[in-house]
This record gives sequence, C-alpha cells and structure tokens, in this order.
Amino acid sequence: MSIIRVIRLRALLPPLAFALVAGWCGTLWGGATAAGNAAGLALLIALPCVTGAPWRDPLRLGTAGRLLPQLLWIWASLSWWGSPVRRAGTAGLVLLPVFLLLPAVVARCWHDETTRRWGLRALAVAVSGLSLWALADQILTGAPRAAMPLGHHTLLALCLVTLLPPAMLPLREHGAWRGAGALAGLTAGAAVLAGGSLLGIAALVLEGLAWLAIVRRRGSRAVAGLAVLILVLGAAFLAGPRLARIAAGTDASARARAVYGAAGWRGFLARPLTGWGPGSAAWTNALFLRPEPGVNPPGEAVGELHSLPLQIAYELGIIGLLLALGLAAVFAARRIREMRNAADPGLLAASLLGLSGAAVAFLGTAALDVAALPWAVAVAAGGCLAALPPPSPGTETAGGRAFAVAAALVLAPWALAHGLYDRALAAEIAGRRREAVASLEKAVRIDPDFPLYRMRLALLRNDPGAPEEALRAARDGHGVAALWTVAGILGQAAARPWAPGALSSACSLSPLEPLAPFFQSTGGNARSAAHALLAEPRLAAAVFWEGHPALLAAALQEVRRWDGVDAGWKESFLAAAHQTSANQEEGREWLALAFDTDPRESISVLLFRRRPWPAQWPVVPLRRRLLEGLDMPPATALPTTKPLTFPPSICFTTASHGG
Repeated sequence: MSIIRVIRLRALLPPLAFALVAGWCGTLWGGATAAGNAAGLALLIALPCVTGAPWRDPLRLGTAGRLLPQLLWIWASLSWWGSPVRRAGTAGLVLLPVFLLLPAVVARCWHDETTRRWGLRALAVAVSGLSLWALADQILTGAPRAAMPLGHHTLLALCLVTLLPPAMLPLREHGAWRGAGALAGLTAGAAVLAGGSLLGIAALVLEGLAWLAIVRRRGSRAVAGLAVLILVLGAAFLAGPRLARIAAGTDASARARAVYGAAGWRGFLARPLTGWGPGSAAWTNALFLRPEPGVNPPGEAVGELHSLPLQIAYELGIIGLLLALGLAAVFAARRIREMRNAADPGLLAASLLGLSGAAVAFLGTAALDVAALPWAVAVAAGGCLAALPPPSPGTETAGGRAFAVAAALVLAPWALAHGLYDRALAAEIAGRRREAVASLEKAVRIDPDFPLYRMRLALLRNDPGAPEEALRAARDGHGVAALWTVAGILGQAAARPWAPGALSSACSLSPLEPLAPFFQSTGGNARSAAHALLAEPRLAAAVFWEGHPALLAAALQEVRRWDGVDAGWKESFLAAAHQTSANQEEGREWLALAFDTDPRESISVLLFRRRPWPAQWPVVPLRRRLLEGLDMPPATALPTTKPLTFPPSICFTTASHGG
C-alpha cells in the first residue's frame, strides 16, 4: 500500500468512526444491544491505541488549563464514591479520559493539509448520508419527525448541528468535491428542520447567521445571505406555532420538560456540593419527580433531565458544573486566541461554530449515554485542534494508549454480561426458559450490581428466592419505581415483612400508577384503594373485592371525596363501579404489570441502556363482565386533573419507606 493511500486511510478514520457510531453502535437503540455496545467500546479504545494521542494535555489547554480535565475526573471520582448508585456511573467514569483523548486523535489523523482535505470530504459524505437516512425514513414510514438512525429527533439535531459547519468546508474547493459540501449543508439543514427540535433549529439559525457574518467575498456573501434567509423563514414557519403554544402554556413537551427541570433542581438542592454521582440521574430522578396528570404519562421512564448543565449539576454538584464549564470556556478562549496563527483558520472557525451549535442544543438534552453525541462533539473539537500547528513530534502518547487498554480490561466483563442478557432475551423469546435463566444467572455473577439483570431473573425464576432477588435489584436501582413494584408484589405474595415498605417506595416514585397502591390497599387501607381506582378504573372489577365489599364501599366514598379530580369523571366512574358491586361468577381477565411493551417508555432502554424485553406479568384477576363501563381513561392521565392531586406523600399511609 502506497504512502498516499495510508495517509488517506488515516484521514478517513474519524468520519468513518462517527458514521459507524451514528448509524448503529452509538444510537439510542443500537447502543442498547450487546453487539453495538461492544463495537462502540472497541472503536473508542482502538483509535487512541492505533493513532496515539498526547495524554498530558490532549486538549491543548496550556500549562494551567491542562489541569482542568484532571480535576474534573478527580471530582467525578469523589462524587461517584459517595453516590448511592455507583454502578450507574462507573462505565462513564472509566471512559471519560478516553473521550477526552478523542479530539487529539482526530487532530493527529488530520495533521496536514492533505489529511484535512480528505477528512473533511469524508465528513461531508457522512453528514449527508446521516441526513438523507433521516429524511428518507420520515418520508417512507410517515413518521411525524425525522429521527432515525439516532432514534430521537433531538439527538439527530444535535449531531447534525455540531458537524454541519466543518462538513461544509469542501465548498472551499474548486472541483467535484465542492458539491459534497453543498449537499451536506442542504441535507443536514433539511433534516434538522424536519426533525422539529426547537433548540436544534435555534442552533442551526445561530450557525447560519454566524456564517453570514464570517463570509467576506461578495459572491459568496450573496449566496450565504439567500441561504440564511431561506433558513430563517423555514425555521419561523416550523417553530412559530410551537413557540406560540409554549407562550400560552399549552405545549405538552415544554410542560413535561418543566417537570423534569423542577426535579433536577430539587435533586441538586438535596446534594449541591457532590451531587448524586455520575450517571445517577436515570436511576434517581424519580425521587424528586412530581409527575403531573395529563402531562407525564403514568409509569413514564425518565432517562435524563433534558438539559446538560442541569444534569451535570445534579450528578456532580456545583463544583463539577463549574469545572465542566471552565474546561469548555478555556478550550474556546484558547482557540479564539490562536485563530490568527492557525494553519487552517477556516476549519478552526467552522469547528468552533459547530461546538457553539452543540452548546445550544445541549440545553435541551443530556443524553451523553447515547455515544453518537459525545463522538460528534469530539470530532468537532478535534477539528479545532487539527487547524492548529501540530505539536512537537516527541509528544508522549504511551500514557493514552495505556489508559485506553486499562479501560477496556475494566469494562470487558460487563460487556460479556451484556451479551448474556441479550442471549437470555433471545432464549426467552424462543421459549427456552431454562436457558434464559442460566444466561441471566451468569450475567448476575459477572455484574452483580446491575439491577436490571436481577429483576429479570427474579421474574423468570419466581422461586422462593425471587423476592429477595427483586429486593436486591430495587435497592441497587435506588430510585427506579418498576424495581420496587416487582419487589413489593413478590414480597407480599411471599408474606415478607419488608413488602409494605417496598410498595410504598414504588408508589411514591410513580404515584400515577395503580398497582402499588392497589397491593397496599389489600391490607385494608381505603385511601390506597381509592388511589388505585383513580389510577386504573378497571380495578373496580377486581376479584379481590368479592371478599372485601366493605373496603370497596369505603374506597368509593374516598373517590367521591378526592379533591382535584373532575367531578363529571368521578360521577361516571362511581355509577359504573356501583353497577359492578354484585358478586358474579364469570370468566376472568388479568391486569398485568407491563415492561417495555411501548418502546418509547422502555425502562430497559432509557434507564439501563439494554435491549427492551417486552413482558406482561398478570398480577390482578378481574371479572370479565364487570369491566363493562369501566373502560375509561384514568384520572391520573386527565389534563383536567389538578397537578398536585397525586403527590408522593399519599403513598405513605400504611408503611414506612422501603428504600
């Protein structure tokens, strides 16, 4: 292979790696698979090992600034040590230094004019391909938003606005590759607009206006002005109606984000110095979430706080937030200061512009566990470093390689456990229950602190040890309602003394769901019974009431007195419930505890980054003929229900907290 081909291949590594990550192994769904997770980990480890990277100051922050990444990692480690859910953030803590090496890896791959040119051409192709994929998927499937292959429109928008400015740089050329830059700009802009992410569109408009301000040549300025005008008009047309809904307070997404933001703020105030630990938001935010009927669906799995600055403050405290902001500010300030002496000022300006767009988009998401996002930021930051004169040839790279290898050795067993989980899922789908149990048992032995494995194992085995297995999973998950619900139901069936506390925990973490208060009510508590009926009207047909008619009557009286629920809804429900009060001997149906049946609310994907495992666990028998008239929306899902009608405090009526 000739030297020229080797140079080209090395230049193509960053865009090819990003294309693989954004198209498969680093997406919302692909990254949840064992194969995708392993491929992403291998790619992240391999690049620093193959190319090398200066590990003492990979971001070229200077004598004082280079301490910021080290201080951030040290502080994150201290926060992790005090976290109630260390397992949630261990992988991120181990990989943080490796991600900080990636920009230097990109810079080494694009170290001269030739490699930069080929690298930017490949980046333009990758961005165009990603954008065309999103647009084609929306057209062919009729999806309301462009979101694929990332899996969510906000994630797609963030990746595209981050890499769009450098991807357009082939426009500087005079040959056929000029068209690649134009195609990247047109398709990425169209995909962001088609996705409808409000902050993504805002970032795109910001980049367009900055581009117009930077362009100096008369002909290019006219083209840029026309493009930006079209962009602004398109953005106004698409975002205007939503902005009006937000201003009127009727936008469902904005109202839900306000609930998440309030939860994040309460969590930050609870531990303002050290935070709850890296990666903890997914497993603990329910401790502070106050879901609102008609805004947050019952049982909603909230995997992130939808604002990166807020999530950093929540997880790492105020010091962690200041260190992260300081690192970003020092990086940007040094790059701006170096603009005049840059080897490629255009690349430096475009990469900084992309990072500015990312900063805007990150105000609306914090999904750093979707690897395509940090990869996009790393490539843009690498573009900044590649635009500078290269560091001295003797820069030490052995430390970076050693740390990457050490990270791989630490995380390899967990990747193996992830593979065993996927194998268990496949076996269960194929009807091989014994094989599924054996695979999950191995996964638990390898990764004993990962709660999802234990919860699934408890449900599959359902033996005398299952309640304790589920309780361990709930304690390891700390603030995941579904885990406490499983533990509480299994514990109550086995007459465990800790079961009432587990049910109270489940109810308080997800007060809009019906099963935890229903099982609480079986001890004779009418208030809990009423709570369950309001959250699921079909529970009025439960076989349980046939032996407890007085409790049902008391519960219906509690429903009548319950404040905050629409009076018309209560009258309709009470009329239907009273008609079903007679004991009848008919066939049964079951109310099931469902997991992952709706991919958009998958606890496995959103909270644990594992493949969804659809399951329905029948837990409450219902009289089939008594269900007539009870098929009505629950009060916990009605927009007319007042926000504070179902606070977590209503769940602690019969037992103390189980967590």
